[in-house]
Amino acid sequence: MFHGASARGVVASYIGPVAEHPDTAPPDRAPDGDAFIDAVLDSADDAIVGLDANGVVTRWNAGARRLFGYEEAEAVGRRAPSLFAEHRRAEGVGLLERALLGERVERAESDAVRKDGLVVPVWLTVTPVFRRSAAPTEVVAVIRDVSEQKLAAATLAESEERLRESEVLAHTGAWLWDGHDRVQWSEGMYGIHGLGPRDFDGTLAAHFALVLADDRQAASAELLAAFGARRPFETEYRIERRDGATVWVYVRGQPLFDGLERLQGMTGIYQDVSERRRAEQDRRLLSEAQMRQTQAREINDEIVQRLVVAQMAFELGEHDRVNDALQTTLETARHLVTDLLGDGPIEPGTLRRTSSAESA
Repeated sequence: MFHGASARGVVASYIGPVAEHPDTAPPDRAPDGDAFIDAVLDSADDAIVGLDANGVVTRWNAGARRLFGYEEAEAVGRRAPSLFAEHRRAEGVGLLERALLGERVERAESDAVRKDGLVVPVWLTVTPVFRRSAAPTEVVAVIRDVSEQKLAAATLAESEERLRESEVLAHTGAWLWDGHDRVQWSEGMYGIHGLGPRDFDGTLAAHFALVLADDRQAASAELLAAFGARRPFETEYRIERRDGATVWVYVRGQPLFDGLERLQGMTGIYQDVSERRRAEQDRRLLSEAQMRQTQAREINDEIVQRLVVAQMAFELGEHDRVNDALQTTLETARHLVTDLLGDGPIEPGTLRRTSSAESA
């Protein structure tokens, strides 16, 4: 802990005059300067360490005890380099030397080492202390444990990286509209559109300019209507990439509100669903082809049965009626099968016939 008159001089710049001006407090309630300073220092969350001109610890508050794990009796007399992690030791000593030359060092990053060997990331502010001399005789180091901040920053960076990876894998991107004219894109959005950050000027007009002309009006109207109604929306439309490819995107948006429930804009996602759209089209075409084949088989069976009947009538000698029936049946069958199967190529197993076969 910090003690005595010298302690008051060391921390005066942090807490201001306390006992030097007793006339500022009522005579019957004059504070005990030493006790007050000790209480202030020990209530600080940060570690506050005093060091002499040789870099030896002379003062140690409760925050230092919590950060480094040393009691005051263990810490006083230790040399400053032992408080820094080995890989940052020379750098830490350099900070103290700068302060002893009269320079105030603010928020320098370093790594401290605890009594148990654990390395802790810290910020340091080192202030020179002058005692009736031109050169500093001591320095005060205020040291803050920034482990939580570093962890939060690392977690955020990892989350952002995972978001980028997930956007690539899921072919998704995020967008944010301020409710006026500004639109922000995530990296995934640039990927979907095949553009770089310099290719998009961040305006609502540019956002919709990339939508296929046939879909643009409906896409814009959907966003504006949802914004006006303060509701989420979902839709799908086509965009045209820089390389000329047309991409189907699923779009979802939801309104953004501030703490007073005032509408601030909208945010949402794009997802490239071109593969899904192609798969749906393939399934639809396959289903149609299967239905046509089924219908063609039914027609074929019906025609065959009629031909058998006509053949029997022919054998009975009713030649004129049989001939008319055959011609009518064949003409009807040809039109029905052609209409059902379309004009595509001949496929094995279907009833489609070439012109030579029809005339045979």
